[in-house]
Order: sequence, then C-alpha cells, then structure tokens
Amino acid sequence: MIKRGRGISSIYYPTGFNGGGDPDHVSLRLKSDGTIDMTNATCEMGQGFKSVACQMVAEALGVSEEVINIDNSNTDTCAFSMDTAGSRSTYIVGLASINAAQDLIKQMKMYAAAMLSCDISELEYAEGKVFKKSNTSEQLTLAEIGSGATYSGKFLMGHDGFLPPVAPPREPGTGFTEPSRSMAWGASVIDVDVDTETGVVEVVNLFNCYDIGTVINPLSAEGQVDGGNVQGIGMALFEDLSPDYPVSIEKYTSDFTDYIIPTSKDIPLNSQIEFFENYDPYGPFGAKGCGEMVTNTQPPAIINAIYDAVGVWVDSLPATPEKILRLLADNKKSI
Repeated sequence: MIKRGRGISSIYYPTGFNGGGDPDHVSLRLKSDGTIDMTNATCEMGQGFKSVACQMVAEALGVSEEVINIDNSNTDTCAFSMDTAGSRSTYIVGLASINAAQDLIKQMKMYAAAMLSCDISELEYAEGKVFKKSNTSEQLTLAEIGSGATYSGKFLMGHDGFLPPVAPPREPGTGFTEPSRSMAWGASVIDVDVDTETGVVEVVNLFNCYDIGTVINPLSAEGQVDGGNVQGIGMALFEDLSPDYPVSIEKYTSDFTDYIIPTSKDIPLNSQIEFFENYDPYGPFGAKGCGEMVTNTQPPAIINAIYDAVGVWVDSLPATPEKILRLLADNKKSI
C-alpha cells in the first residue's frame, strides 16, 4: 500500500565564522583599455563565485560586469582568501570588494586630478567616470585614466580586505552570545510516498524557501538550491558511508554498487524554489550566505514526512527500505 505524508523543517545558518581571524583580500587593477583585473583566491567549485564576485565589483564601481575579469587560479599571485567554506564567500569577498572598489576610486581620482589640473577635492566619481563637480563635461573615462596611467609609468590598483568582527563573549549565566551578525534562514516542505510492502520512499513534491538577503545572482542561487536538493535527498534516503557503524568501522563502502547516490529519477518533477529577500544591513548589497544551508533542510523534512505517512520514526540516516520495513514490523508487534 502506498501512503503519503508531508514533512516540514526549518533552519537558520550563520554566514561565515564568528571566532575572528577570517579575512579576505581583493585587488582591482585598472588596465589601459579601461577593463579591471580582480584577484581573490577563493575557490570556484561550481557555486558561481566568479560570476557573483564580478557582479559585486561592477555594482560597487557602477560599471558593466563585462569590464571585470577575475583571476583566482594561483594563491601565490592572487589576493589572499582565508577559505572557501562556511557559506562565507559572497558575504566576505563582497565586502572586501566594496572596500577595494572604494580604494580604486580614490587612486583614480588622485591620478585624474593631475590630468585635469585640479585638486582631488574638486572631483567626483560615478559610473566609470571621474569628473569635476563644477563642470561635469570635464571628465575622464576608465580607459582614459587607465591608458594615461599605464603609459606614464603609473600603476593604478585598488586593494583592501574585510575581517568580520569577533562575536561578543558569552554571558556567564546563560551562555548566550550572537553566533553570527548575519544569519540566513530557510524551510522545506516535502511530500513523500511510502510503499508499506517494499519500504521504498519516493519524494513527490519539494517546496523550498530561503532567506539569503539580497539575491545577487538569482539563476546561480537557484542552481545552488537544486544541487542542495539532490544532496539532501541523497543523505536522507540513499547515501551510507559506513553501513555497519557503530557495530564496526572496518567495512566501508568501496564503490557505487554499495554507495548509492540519487539520480535524476529520484528528484521530484514538482520542485519549487522561492527566495525571501530580507535585506541584511551588514552584508554586501544586503546579501547573506547561500551555501551549506540549502542541503540541510531536506533530510529532516523527509523523515518527518515518513512519520506522517506510516507512523514510524527513522532515527538514523539514510532511511533505507530495510529500516522502514523493520520499524513497521516492530510497530505491528507493539500494537
């Protein structure tokens, strides 16, 4: 018999780490054609970091992202990154990028002051141009500043970083503290069908909503959640690294015959993703982290849905057919 159940789970997740010592640096080099080379050593591993980083620099400078080129290929030559972890890359690199952009603007205004024969205080910057406040027609583009500096032997680079403030000490009596100054939030609602004869669980409907602040790149964020759904379903129903634990830690799975992963057939056709854009005052342009959080809401929602469907609690992952059949049999004996 097929029985359907619905499960709900919610989560909050810190953006970055709160112990201090978690900085990133960004460098922005203006070239003679007006394009800008950005460096930061954060790893691109499919989460869309490069696209988002270029978008944030472009936004900070008021220019098209097409003029931003990013290099993170060599940690010896790129600006320093502490790590690619903790759902921190967009947040911390973004804030470092804003600071570096402000420094580049300062460098460009200093050089443009000589070209326009005026004091730096007389200049303003907006949308890729430095111009006189008193006469906006007297202006210089990024290409004009870049070529002028390059061929006069000047090297224009903006560089800066960002270090999150350390969390306040815990209150002695309660242990209360602020784990992170920026928290992301999320929830999943999942419907499953449980076959009481075979113990097989099928995820039928999957609804996600995440508050990651301003969504810098909606398509990339949706892709992150799509991947999180696959991983979450895999953790909940299939993936079992050490099937004999805690009886033994000797027999680990050795190949994909034993280590089962979800395929496209295991992902529900009805999968919906929504973002609640709750602007974060501390984040870059209001953004928060969208990393590990989106892989964590599916397993508890699926376990709750199994209970709603057949009335048994699976207390260890994955919820394999064998476990479910055993629990159903034990439940019948106790009645």
